[in-house]
Amino acid sequence: MQKLDDVLKAHRQRPPAGPDASEQSEKNISAASNSKTKDAVNGSSEPSTVPELSHVSHDSPIDALDDATLEQILYGGRPATSQQTGGLTAAQEDALYREGTIPSPDEAEVSVGSPERVTANSIQPAQAGDIRNPGLKFDLPKKPYPEGFQMKQRYHPVLEQLTRLLMRDGKLSVAQRNVAMVMNFLRTAPAPIYSPKFPLLPGTPPASHLPLNPVLYITIAIDSVAPLLRVRNIAGAGGGGRALELPVPLAIRQRRREAIKWILDVIEKKPSKGSGRKQFPHRIAEEIIAVVEGRSGVWEKRKQVHKLGTAARANIGSRKLKTKKKM
Repeated sequence: MQKLDDVLKAHRQRPPAGPDASEQSEKNISAASNSKTKDAVNGSSEPSTVPELSHVSHDSPIDALDDATLEQILYGGRPATSQQTGGLTAAQEDALYREGTIPSPDEAEVSVGSPERVTANSIQPAQAGDIRNPGLKFDLPKKPYPEGFQMKQRYHPVLEQLTRLLMRDGKLSVAQRNVAMVMNFLRTAPAPIYSPKFPLLPGTPPASHLPLNPVLYITIAIDSVAPLLRVRNIAGAGGGGRALELPVPLAIRQRRREAIKWILDVIEKKPSKGSGRKQFPHRIAEEIIAVVEGRSGVWEKRKQVHKLGTAARANIGSRKLKTKKKM
């Protein structure tokens, strides 16, 4: 009973909780703020009796990391960029269009200046006292004419091959118009983002240079996914009526033809996004960008062909193949 009386007595002495209590607390807060303002106006240096809130730090651990570490954690690393600091020289582009590879600037200059590359510009003027060709300023060219003897090609070799493969029903002008639209789309598209999983040709210029040169853009995309070989099936050479798989290297035009056919097959399987004569070249341009960025399914085809060719290397020196040739 004594404990109960003590509890009731303490309850009677407690101040009532209600609107009066809240008003009293608001008055205390306003009085404290007014006193602080007066001290600031009067220039008083005495510390205020009102406790101030401590500064709360909002710094997070992410702010302490640099960009490279964040990209490694969130995206698995920074996208791969080309080691080439500048664009390609004229000699390097010429070597790329002829051979499908990008040599160093010195090697490209040597290959362009080699005596094997004879062009119409290399013909020397006739001597003044030459009696064999009277009245001719230049000597007559010797037959047979070497390859690439023309002074200038009217069309680019890669664009010409692409145009011929795009042509349907003999309508060459329609194919040329589509290739022109593809180049315009690539020229106005943003720079691609290289993928480290699917590297392009060694010596490829930075991504910012490709939209400036759509011909180089298309050539890099085609030559990067072009297969180096094809697997030839020799009937009956495998024994038991089975065909023997034999890898065969491809020339540069054959490689580009296979790559263009793969790209067109992927385009035809994708649904159309619109109508009109511009939608087909836009799909071609989007697929070329996907090839450069490593998002196209053409890379898987190239990987499968090279994997099959690597496994078929053991059949090159097969005795059954020699027996088949003798027969």
